[in-house]
Amino acid sequence: MRTAYDVLALRAYSVIVFGALVCTMAVKLFHAIRSGLILEYPAWILTDIAVLLTIQVVLSLVCCRWPTKRVVRIVTTLAAVVCTWSVVNAAWLIRTGTQILPMELLPLIRDPINIFWMVLGNLRSMPGPAAVLLIPSAVALAFFFSVLARPRLPVCNRERLRTRVIVLLAVSGAAIVASLSVSGFVRVAAPGLRSNCQSRAILAFLLPRYRHLARNDFANAARILPRHDAIPIGFKPRWVNHNVVIVVLEGIQYDCTSLAGEQGGIAPDGGGLTPYLASLARQGASFTNARAVVTHTTKALFALLTGRAPSASQDIGEAVPMDQPYASLATILEKGLGFRTAFFQSATGTFESRPGLVHNLGFDKFWSREDLNDPNRFVGYLGSDEFAMLQPIHDWIQSEDKPFLLVALCSVTHDNYEVPRWFGPDAGEPVDDYRQSISYTDQFIAALDAELAKLNLTEETIFCVVGDHGEGFNEHRIMGHERLAYEEVLRIAACMRAPYLIQPGTRITGPVNSMDLTPTILSLLGFDIGPMRFDGVNALEPLPKDRKVYFSCWMQQGPTGFIQRNNKFVYDPEHNTASLFRLSTDPLELSGTEMPKEQAQRLTQEIIQWRRGTIFRLDQEESGHTTLFGQWNCKWNCNRRDCTVKHIANE
Repeated sequence: MRTAYDVLALRAYSVIVFGALVCTMAVKLFHAIRSGLILEYPAWILTDIAVLLTIQVVLSLVCCRWPTKRVVRIVTTLAAVVCTWSVVNAAWLIRTGTQILPMELLPLIRDPINIFWMVLGNLRSMPGPAAVLLIPSAVALAFFFSVLARPRLPVCNRERLRTRVIVLLAVSGAAIVASLSVSGFVRVAAPGLRSNCQSRAILAFLLPRYRHLARNDFANAARILPRHDAIPIGFKPRWVNHNVVIVVLEGIQYDCTSLAGEQGGIAPDGGGLTPYLASLARQGASFTNARAVVTHTTKALFALLTGRAPSASQDIGEAVPMDQPYASLATILEKGLGFRTAFFQSATGTFESRPGLVHNLGFDKFWSREDLNDPNRFVGYLGSDEFAMLQPIHDWIQSEDKPFLLVALCSVTHDNYEVPRWFGPDAGEPVDDYRQSISYTDQFIAALDAELAKLNLTEETIFCVVGDHGEGFNEHRIMGHERLAYEEVLRIAACMRAPYLIQPGTRITGPVNSMDLTPTILSLLGFDIGPMRFDGVNALEPLPKDRKVYFSCWMQQGPTGFIQRNNKFVYDPEHNTASLFRLSTDPLELSGTEMPKEQAQRLTQEIIQWRRGTIFRLDQEESGHTTLFGQWNCKWNCNRRDCTVKHIANE
C-alpha cells in the first residue's frame, strides 16, 4: 500500500487529472445508458479526452521545467481544481442531465444554507450515484492534502517525458479530429454533452454567446417599473368588489394535472392527479394554452401579481426592497376598492428572499414557515404542511369585515417532493414522489375551497389556481426547470372560478402567459385596465391570432424565444442555434428544425432585444438594509441585483 502511494505521489497532478477524466467519462456513460443514447457516448467524451490530456501534458512540462516543492504544490492544486469541477459537473449531470456552467453556482453564493439542504436532499434521493461519486472524492481529497503537506519532487527522464508528451498529444489531437468529424456529420441528440466542462466554464466568461446579457445591459437599463402611485385607477360603469384568492402551484407539470387529461394536453398523465382542480376549472374558466414567462418562481410571482414582465435575467432583482411598492394587483385593489392583502406561503421565507418580493408587491401581511412555530409540521428542507396554512388563513380572513386579496404559494411540489407523513409513506423514486406531492396539493386546494365555503364566501370570491412553471423529468433527457424551454416546463395549469362573472365551462384556447392574470382579474372586477398599460392582457377577451407570447429560462445560458400561433421559436445562446417547433404537428417537440440563416438571425435579434428590454433599473441605494413586516432583516446589493433576509422575530 505504501509503495503504491509513493508511486502515485511522485506525479500526483497526473493522477488527479486522470481521475478527473475517469470521473467525466464514467458519468457520461451513466447518463448515456440512462437516456438510451449509448451510441452517442463516444462523441460525448472526445473533447474531454483532448482537453484533459492536454492539461496533463502542460502540468507535467511545468513540473519538469521547475522541479521545486512550491511549483509541485501549485500544479497539484490546479489539478485538484480541474478534478473538483469534474466532480461538481458529474453531480449536476446526474441530477439535471446537463453539464454545469459557473453562473449556475450563483444561488449557492447567495443562499448557501438553503442550497446546502437542497443538495443534501438530492444526495439522499439518489444514494447509489451519491456513494459512487462521494466515496472516491473523499479518497482523492485525502490524497491531495497528503501530497500538499509533503510534496514529492518528480524524477524527470527527458527522453521518457518526450515520448509521453508525444503520445498524449497524439491521442489528444486524434480526439480533436474525431470530435470535429462528429460535429460535422452526425446530428447529436444532446449536443451540450459533446463539450468539456472545464473549457465550457472558461468560455462562459470569455464568449458573449454564453451569456445572452452583458454587464452593460444592466448598467444601461432604461426600463422603469411604475410605483403604486404612478398609474391611474379608474372603473368601468359596472364593477364589483368580490374577494380574490389565488393559489400558486410550485413546479407542477401541466401534463400531470387532470386538466391535461380532460382538455387535450400533450401526453396527459393518465386521468391526471388533480381531480379537484379539474372540477374547479369546470365551474369557471380554464386556460388550456397558458405558459410561464420566466421559468423561476420569483420571476413568475412578479409577472402573475403585477401584469408586467420580470427581468428575464439570472437574479432576484424583483426582491430588492424599494422604498415604495411597485404597482401591482395588491396595491391597485387596496387603493381602488379598499382591499386588505396577505401573502401566505408554506416555504421558509429565507428562500429567494421572499419578504423582499412580497414587500415590493405591496402586501400588508406576509406569512411563512417561520410563523408556524411547529417544526413537527416542517416538510423537507424548504416547506411545511400546506394544511398548516388553513387556520392562519381562516383567522386572517375573519379578522376584518373588508374585501381581501389572499395569495397562497404552495411548496411541497418543490424538489425534494416530500409530503407530510400523515398523507402517506415515501413513494420511492423521485418521479413517484413528485406525483404523490401533486395529489397532495390537489387535496390542499380542495381543503382551502372548503374553508371558503364554511365562511360563506364562495359566491363572492374569485378563486384562481395558477402554476409558476412546470418541471422536466427526462422527457427531453433533461431534468429541472431553470435551463429548459420545452413545454413540460413552460406550460402551466391555470383556471379561475368567478360566480356570476364567468360562465361555467369556459375554455380559453388562445396563447396566454403569467402576465395576463392581474389584468384579467382587474377587468373582471370592473377596473378600466387600458390606462394602466400592462404588459399582459385580459385573457377573457378575444386574443389576437398572431399574438407573440415570449418566454425565457432563468439561467443566463438557457434558451429563450416566443410562441406565435402554433409555431415555437427557440434561440439557444450556448450553441448559437435558432430552432422552430410546429406544435400542432409536433406537440412533444421531438423534431425541431433549424431555420434558414437570414430568418434565424432576424428572429434571434428580436428575441435577444426582448430579453434585454425586460431588464429594469433598481432605483435604490447601491447597498443597505431594512426591516420588513416587523420581523425580517433584509440586506441588498443593487450591483448584484440580489438580497438576503434573516428572520428576527424571536431574537
